[in-house]
Formats: sequence, C-alpha cells, structure tokens
Amino acid sequence: MDLAIVGLGLAAAASGVLSGLALHPKSPIGSPVFRLDADGGMRLTFDDGPCPEFTPRVLDRLDLIGAKASFFVLGAHLEKNEALVRECASRGHHVELHGMSHRVASFQRPSALARELTDLADRVEELTKRRPRWYRPPYGARPLLSRSLGALRLVTWSWSCGDWAGGDRGTIAPARPGDVLLLHDGPTIDPAARARTLEALDALAALGPLVALDEPKERQA
Repeated sequence: MDLAIVGLGLAAAASGVLSGLALHPKSPIGSPVFRLDADGGMRLTFDDGPCPEFTPRVLDRLDLIGAKASFFVLGAHLEKNEALVRECASRGHHVELHGMSHRVASFQRPSALARELTDLADRVEELTKRRPRWYRPPYGARPLLSRSLGALRLVTWSWSCGDWAGGDRGTIAPARPGDVLLLHDGPTIDPAARARTLEALDALAALGPLVALDEPKERQA
C-alpha cells in the first residue's frame, strides 16, 4: 500500500479525533470551565440571543422563579437588539460573549478572534456598564490559542437541556449543584425549542438555586 496514502489516512484520523475532542464540552483542550463550586448552586447560562421574540419571555420567567443567569450574546444579534442587552443587565443578569456570529471559532486566525472579542466586549461594556468576563465559543469548539482571549475565561457546560433541537426529547435530566447549565434564548425555526427552554427552567428551579456564573479567578502562572 502506498505509504503516502497511509500517512494521509492517519493524519485525517488524528484530525478527526482532535476535532471531536475540541467539540466535547468537557474536553480539557483550551482549559475550559464546565463545572464550578457546588456550594454556589447551579450556574444558569443562555446562548445565541438576544432575540426580541424569546429573550423577554426568558427574562420574565427568570423573574418569576427568582433566578439569575449569564447571557452569552452574539454580536450580530446585539446590534439589532441593544435595548434587550440593557434590559438583561438592568434585571440583574450578566452579559457575556458568544462571538460576533455562530461560526466555529477554531477556524479563525487568533488575531482576528482577539480583535472580534475585544470589540464585542467594548460594546457590551458600553451598554451594560460591566465588562464581560467569560467567552463561550459557538458549539463549544475551542480555539487552541488562549492568547486570543485576553482576560476572558473559556466556559463550556456540564449540562444541556437540548433546547437547541426542539421537539419532544424525553425527560429533562436532573442537574446538580456546580453544573454549568446550557439553555438558549436565540432565534429558532422550531418554537418547540423555546417551549422546552421554559419547561427546563421550571424543572431546574425545583432543584435548587439558579445563579449567574461566578467572577473568574485569576489564572495560575
């Protein structure tokens, strides 16, 4: 067998393994945070907003159940819904970064990603008077070069309700204190997805305190 073909096959396999690891929320690649101190409760996070159709419904439900959350916003949606970003902050929630668009961050040049995140953080700070501390890359796929992130910390998740898919996905699995919970408030083609978001919130509220992400600790040298 041609050694070149074998080499290409092995390289493709290795690339597939690395890609799979980078997409898994609990992969150590990039040193992401996916669980925090259990004494702090369950950390509630939302991706892909803000969305004028769904974010207000989520905010109202959070008020109803007495929960606080971290909203990971997309810059493309923020530009059209700045008032919603302000409202998230005014209701006591944190606004964090999910990137300008939902493209895979690992495919971006480090300098381009760094500039994108800095610009988005500046805009969020201008709107909310608080600078974002956390970054969750789309799909959880981590960039390999942490120098793109500056002072931001990477966070993925340890629990997901599957509301990105919508429909009937069976019983929502129980969460535990310390879990970083992943839900969504962005646009969707399936309204059942957001019905599942609200269903999950009610179920989670019965399990214990729902809070925003902690302030990141200093990185170790």
